[in-house]
Amino acid sequence: MNNLEDLTLKVKKIIESEKSINPDIRYLNSSHANLISQILTNYNLSPAENRLIPPKAEMIFLGAPTGAGKDIFVKKIMSDNQDKYFVVLNMDMFRHYHNEISTENQTISDKNFARVTNPTSYELYYIIQEIILREFPGTNVIVTGTMRDTNWIKQIVNRYKNNPKTDYSASLYTLAVPITESAFSIFERYLNLVQHRGNSSEPLRYTDLQYYDDTIQNFLSTVHYFEDDYHNNPNKRLFDSIKVYRRNTDIFNNSENTLIFDTNIPNQSKCAYACISEIMSKPAVIDANRMSRLLTIIEENRDYLKSQNLYESILIDLKNTLPQLNKNYEDISK
Repeated sequence: MNNLEDLTLKVKKIIESEKSINPDIRYLNSSHANLISQILTNYNLSPAENRLIPPKAEMIFLGAPTGAGKDIFVKKIMSDNQDKYFVVLNMDMFRHYHNEISTENQTISDKNFARVTNPTSYELYYIIQEIILREFPGTNVIVTGTMRDTNWIKQIVNRYKNNPKTDYSASLYTLAVPITESAFSIFERYLNLVQHRGNSSEPLRYTDLQYYDDTIQNFLSTVHYFEDDYHNNPNKRLFDSIKVYRRNTDIFNNSENTLIFDTNIPNQSKCAYACISEIMSKPAVIDANRMSRLLTIIEENRDYLKSQNLYESILIDLKNTLPQLNKNYEDISK
């Protein structure tokens, strides 16, 4: 029996075991074991070894609002830790497997893509996490999220720290970005996808401004919660350390030192929450060429955006995000 067949059998057993105890697993079943095994092979994981002492490993939860640049910042974490191999678990990376898992044949609009795919992407994330914890001890893991749900993060951290096969330390990394900058980035990200979609009929992920605003509020309150937990429960704290980074001046420059808070550094003048709040409240400096380019993309893809019922709403949200776009907005919306 080859390694893939062996892994597939283990995946089947884990899916069946989890379905019997976890009511949230509604879509996945043993027939998806081969798909999950194929995904796992992309991680190049080391198989379990018989050890008397569980190996040490690091679990990093990278939290930031949508549009802050988490995916790019993951590369900086890896660049700063070149002696370690990290597996990255991000629910967004599993969304495009939705049609292979769901039995519902439905047309999904860009506006509804995230909402519709949330359950299946969560199940894939959860099962892959369980397989890593059970079958691949000593694996360093980076989990990314917007920190909208405190209880979800607590469940994740506890699952790693209570794992009997690996001695995990857990760190919270947060990325602080001016609110207007990250809000602009959510439109930039979506419209770049629209511009380069080609002939694909696959739905694209769109995040509206209301969802973004909710994310911001929940992000700040969740940081406050975990920072209080760190200071008030020194013997049972969830995260062993908390770090705050600002976004790079050049977002693709991994060599820049952007660390602005670290619980490992004593006698700091500000707490994590204060450092994040201060940066988020700063005005964003967005190049006029970036703004002009987005308006060009909107016009070039007017028909597509109208087909998604997003043309007017994107223009309005952009206007509310960046008042300096008003003149351009008036011209384009005539």
